[in-house]
Amino acid sequence: MGERAGDDESFSVAGTSASGTLCSITVPTAGGTGGGARSCRKDVTVKFHLMKAQVVAHAYPRHHTLDEVKEHIACKFQVKSKFLLLRQAGTELPGHRRLEELCVSEYNVCDLELLLSDAAREENVQLNLKLYYRNLTLPDIITVRISSEDGKPGRDVVVEIENQVITKPFVGGYINKLNNIEYHHAFTQTGPPADRLARPGTKFSRDTQTVTERTTTTTIPRCQAVQHSGLDVAERKVPDGQCRSALPYETARELEGRKDVAGKVRLIQRNFRRVLWQRLIKKSAAEWRELQKQQQENETEVQNSKTLAHNKTAVARTYPKTNEEFDALFAQIHCWKENEMKLIREKYSGAPKIAEMNILLDKEIQLLNGVERQRRAIRREQLEEVVERQLVKISEPKRWVGYNNRVIEMETPQTQRARFLLLYYRRLKMALPPSAGGDPQDHVALLDELSDVIVQENHPATEEVLSSFNHMLQAAFTVYAHLSAYPKIVSQMPGKLENLLQRERKLLLCHLGMDDLAILRKRQLTLLADIIRTDPEKAREKPVTKLCRKCKKLRPAHAFTVHSRQRSADVCGQCTSLLGSTVDIAVYRSILRAIRRDERKRGSLASYAFIIQENDIKHIVENIWHGHSVISSDTDRADLLLPRWNVAQDWSPWNCICLTEQETRTHLKLQRLDRFYQPSVMKEIQSKHALARSVFGQLREIDQEFTESGDWWQVGLDEKLV
Repeated sequence: MGERAGDDESFSVAGTSASGTLCSITVPTAGGTGGGARSCRKDVTVKFHLMKAQVVAHAYPRHHTLDEVKEHIACKFQVKSKFLLLRQAGTELPGHRRLEELCVSEYNVCDLELLLSDAAREENVQLNLKLYYRNLTLPDIITVRISSEDGKPGRDVVVEIENQVITKPFVGGYINKLNNIEYHHAFTQTGPPADRLARPGTKFSRDTQTVTERTTTTTIPRCQAVQHSGLDVAERKVPDGQCRSALPYETARELEGRKDVAGKVRLIQRNFRRVLWQRLIKKSAAEWRELQKQQQENETEVQNSKTLAHNKTAVARTYPKTNEEFDALFAQIHCWKENEMKLIREKYSGAPKIAEMNILLDKEIQLLNGVERQRRAIRREQLEEVVERQLVKISEPKRWVGYNNRVIEMETPQTQRARFLLLYYRRLKMALPPSAGGDPQDHVALLDELSDVIVQENHPATEEVLSSFNHMLQAAFTVYAHLSAYPKIVSQMPGKLENLLQRERKLLLCHLGMDDLAILRKRQLTLLADIIRTDPEKAREKPVTKLCRKCKKLRPAHAFTVHSRQRSADVCGQCTSLLGSTVDIAVYRSILRAIRRDERKRGSLASYAFIIQENDIKHIVENIWHGHSVISSDTDRADLLLPRWNVAQDWSPWNCICLTEQETRTHLKLQRLDRFYQPSVMKEIQSKHALARSVFGQLREIDQEFTESGDWWQVGLDEKLV
């Protein structure tokens, strides 16, 4: 690039850009005057000065107005033009002015300040240079600073980059048969080397792809013998050095026998088959070892689970705590009694038999009394803890998870009331009588304060006090003119909790011991806990009660046992427990859990399994399937299950079969049942299903009632059973 000082000139440079496009750079330069430079260009280069010393430039025609420039630059930054302001030398420019009217330098460069208005700052609008350069397309203009060699000040040269895209020729390609994508051979702008162009003859390049063939003769390094017949050689020349003589003639059969290609192929195939067989044996052996290891782990896991279940059963029978564990003890005693009676019938008769029966009855009574004493002792120990947990639970605020996984707590009047009464409950429970070192005056003050609090409560125990108090007032007013005993009538007010508190006041004055006040204190705490558990708004509502036909007592509706085979609930749970549990109900509860777990995995939430109860499972196993597996006749209840008979249908009492755990896994894999079960077994299973359909005929009505009422989704959601 060269230039002459003092004259107006321009130069251009053409070349290839990094992206493969042909670019031309035109550099106008100015020498003596700025007018010549202004006349050689028709566009004005506007340099926009942004914040933080950022500058962008663009070329516009001279006749464009500032509004048009603003619209164009707003489109580049992807903002609205009303948010932009253009200033020059600190003065805001109106939009109707043209670029040629502004102060333009001798190189047709105009410097403007690009700012945002106040409305843009309120709406958080910003000028992003990344968006500008992303939307920027060629041609573009850059300013190059050229320093002078003679010590003169440097000059700014405006360089314009033009994009001239060429059309590449098609030089062939191929198509992928899998995805039908067409690929073209690449074409480059660079031609063949200059030395190849200078040579005469055929030019090889990408434009002409040809093949040239030629025939050449070669000379072997030494003479070799050939087979020929009838060739008369006058003179035979023997070369110097080693000479190879011809071998005897060999026929095709001899050549084939010597090479023995078929034998070698058979040898290769035999060795290859042996290698494949060895690999197969190793692979099968590894799989067999893996299966053996997995089977051993499964057997160990099953054995450990059985051992753990046996240990838990042994601990539960040795130290029972729950009603289920005590029922299991009663069931064990019943089984022991049945076995002993069977032995007595086989060995004795007449008077010895009666004597042995009496001895057995005495032993049974002793065992039952011992279990019942243990049961009552456990209940007494757990009663105080249960009551304390209930009262703490009632007094806690309501909690739920709200927005953004925050735990929200809400205090209600009921929780505040329960927490307030819980303080008095604990004070009354921890109070010591005078004989144990307590202060009588403080205890009497506590009783007076508790009396004032209890009178204000809306509870049946306190309503009796208020009603008796009203009757006493009426009687006092009627005889007030004749008797002066009104204060005595008020002081002798009857009632449950208030009467107990007054009785303790009198006994404290007599200096009684701790043992004398224990029963009275227990009755007070029981009534106070009942008041705390009762909701004042629902205290006047009478609970729904029913008459038990066994004990002839009114019981709440929830105290009656319910199962799907009964027509009406007329026996309470207490009377049912007095009849004695002949079988451990925990076994049938585990069977029911397995059924519901399988139905939940299959997505059958509307199945009959979520309506049926443990007593129904007991009836199905004992009375319909007679307590044994259909296939193996195994009578171990702990190993029995009731899977689906037809896997494609939901579980029901008439779509199940009694099998062991191992038999269940195999049964669930069968597709065609008639191919694996004998006709006699199929007929027996169908008769069991018909019996179950007749016994559980009311189950369909219960399911229809739950479905029509919309409460079906709540069925089977008991955490203790599922």
